[in-house]
Amino acid sequence: MPDSYSRAIVRYANGALDFTDSAGTLWTVSEIARLDYSERLMAMLPHPERRQGWLLFESDQGERRRLTPIPDEWRSLPVSELQHCLQNALPASSGEQRRRTDDPS
Repeated sequence: MPDSYSRAIVRYANGALDFTDSAGTLWTVSEIARLDYSERLMAMLPHPERRQGWLLFESDQGERRRLTPIPDEWRSLPVSELQHCLQNALPASSGEQRRRTDDPS
């Protein structure tokens, strides 16, 4: 594949974006905002690293990954940096995977 295939980033009005990694997988990236709960409730939640929000990477094949902390200006990063973020993102556990019921395949 030509090197330019992975250079295109599609940005959406809701702040999400799509990019294609070097393996040809399409990823949608969106920011999950900081949870706005009381400190007491926040202390009871699992995954303290997510309390300030995270980036959610979702592949066109159903894979989901999360990255914390959210990089500054992540929406303006080039594909190479988005791919680096993706490589550092942690896979969602199988219990957290959502099954798409609207997917006809």
